[in-house]
Amino acid sequence: MTARWMLFLGIATIGLPGWGQAKPQDHFPLATHQVAQSLSVNGMQIADQQVSLLANVVATEPNPALDILSVTPLGDRSSDKHSGPRSLVKLACHLPSRCLPFYAIVTLPVGLAAGPGSPSATDAFRPKDVFTIRAGVHATMVMDDDRAHIQVAVICLENGIAGHRIRVASPDHKQIYVAEVVSANLLKRSF
Repeated sequence: MTARWMLFLGIATIGLPGWGQAKPQDHFPLATHQVAQSLSVNGMQIADQQVSLLANVVATEPNPALDILSVTPLGDRSSDKHSGPRSLVKLACHLPSRCLPFYAIVTLPVGLAAGPGSPSATDAFRPKDVFTIRAGVHATMVMDDDRAHIQVAVICLENGIAGHRIRVASPDHKQIYVAEVVSANLLKRSF
């Protein structure tokens, strides 16, 4: 009788969905190489060894596009005389749903130290565009008229700064609107 039950249990476990199969990976660790590559794209040639991440960072895709949000000089706090000035760089994925914002410490080359009349190291990292609202963000669009005031939940399809018009869509993406950016989660238009 026990042999029958063993056979039955063996067949039952083989038939279970997902038994013995690897779970697909939904989090991908970000490496210093990806940060250095993103900084190089923004105009500063940085080697992988000059970047250190302050925490383990994961994303929902293997190689997301990264944006530089801010750069803060740390001053000359290092004991190594052969390393240049260090900066605290805040980065985030270009699409906010891909990863959370994170920090990295970047050691700049020795020759890049700012002297009189030369651009500072933070100027080299300065973000090209500072957006008020980013693509993929859920926001509220307000439509006003003399007789009506309508609020609609939307998803931004483009990055935008305050005062500029961008395309937005309804959450089901069936309706597309053009609205003016007011703040980080508010847009307006007339009808």
